[in-house]
Amino acid sequence: MTKEELIDNFFKKFKLANEDLEEIKSNAYFKNLSKGTQLASADDCLGFVIMAYGTLRAYIISSNAKEITIFKLIKNEECVICSNCALNSINYNIILESNEDSQILIIPTKIYTKIRNKYQSINDYTLNIISKRFSDLISVLEHALFTPLIERIRIFLKENSQNNKITLTHEEIANHLGSAREAISRILKEMEKQGEISLGRKEITLLK
Repeated sequence: MTKEELIDNFFKKFKLANEDLEEIKSNAYFKNLSKGTQLASADDCLGFVIMAYGTLRAYIISSNAKEITIFKLIKNEECVICSNCALNSINYNIILESNEDSQILIIPTKIYTKIRNKYQSINDYTLNIISKRFSDLISVLEHALFTPLIERIRIFLKENSQNNKITLTHEEIANHLGSAREAISRILKEMEKQGEISLGRKEITLLK
């Protein structure tokens, strides 16, 4: 899909004036991300991002250097990668990492802020995105604090499996869940003994 097609497809519900739509098209640009590329919201104030293809993982890092995944972005989903695009009083640092070769369409902060301030519908939409992301964060933290790790692993495996298979290392699963690799490996071995999964090299098969 071309840049113009992506922009038309996304903004058609907001009924922008032609001159505003053309300004977005003339300033937006694609950015290619190879697998493992990282973007930090505090350092890379990109603006408004639309996924063209691929997958991005959004995560935060704790004070003891543990990662925990907040949400994922897939094709045609959007995200605000700068707090200034949404609420000036909010300061947060979320890191995005490409799980595979990906491409994002970026509408620069200055342009998106101008459009957001002009159209109430876009402003409301932006605030809804921010609200959803903070809800995702609260949900993740609640699970991390109150849900047993084995249950969190079961949920993660089911949500991220394709044809009952997951091609992630124990370290990668630990990063998603904000846990230690040793704890993940121990529980996965217990689950294998119970007949829930089968462990292979960089692959886990769900049996139940």
